[in-house]
Amino acid sequence: MVFARDVSPEDLAVRMGGTPGAAVDLTGPDVTSLLLRSAMGDSAVVRVAGCGAWSYAVLHLVDPGRDDLAVRASRGGAEVIQYVAMTDHPPAQFNYLRDGRTVCGFGIGEEAHRWGQDPDHLLPALVAGGVLTPDGTSHQAAPAGSAMSGNRLTLTMLEHHFGLCLPKASVMRAPLPAYTVRGQLSLGPESDVDLIRAWAAEHGYSLNWGRSGHVPASIRDAYAHADGRRSS
Repeated sequence: MVFARDVSPEDLAVRMGGTPGAAVDLTGPDVTSLLLRSAMGDSAVVRVAGCGAWSYAVLHLVDPGRDDLAVRASRGGAEVIQYVAMTDHPPAQFNYLRDGRTVCGFGIGEEAHRWGQDPDHLLPALVAGGVLTPDGTSHQAAPAGSAMSGNRLTLTMLEHHFGLCLPKASVMRAPLPAYTVRGQLSLGPESDVDLIRAWAAEHGYSLNWGRSGHVPASIRDAYAHADGRRSS
C-alpha cells in the first residue's frame, strides 16, 4: 500500500507511472488474473482511491519491497506512506517519505531499529502510543489485560497519528480505477469476453460485470475448469 496526502487518486497513479485518463475499473482478483496470464513479467499495476485527506494505491507487482513506486509518488514535496506486508519475509515494513527521500522507517514489531534521514521523527508518537520506551531502544511492557498485540498497537498509533483510513472491503474486492505503472500490460477489454459471457449466460452466472470488458476472475476460473473437463 502507498498513501499520499492531499494528492488525488489519479495524480497518485500518474506520479507512480500511470497514464492520465487510462484507468479501468478492476478488482484485485481481476488484476491478479491479468498479471498471471500475461507474459510480461515486469508489469506493475496500481488500483487507487481516496479516504479522508489521503489517496491510497494498492500495488499489484512481484516484489513491492524492492520497488521505487513510493519514492516516485513522494517527489515534488508530497507526503507519502508506504506499508509492505512482507508476508513471505516478515516483518511488515513502514516508511514515511517526503520529496523522494525516506524520512523514517522501521519494521512493524521492530520499531527500536529505525532508519531514514530522521530515524527518530516518529519516536514521540511511538512513545505516546505505548510502543517504545522514551529512549527509543526497547518496547514498553503491555498493560495487564491488554488484548492488543504489539504489531496492532503500532498500526493503531500510525492510523491515529497520520489520520489514515482504509475501507478494507474496497482494497481487494471492490472495482477501483486501475493503471499500469510499469511494463506494457494492457488493461483494455479482453479478447474472449464475449465468448465467456455467452457461456456464463448459458450456465446461469450473473452477467453484472460492469463495463470494463474484463471477465471476473471467479467466472474465468469456472470457465477454465469447465473447459478443462471438456478437453479431457
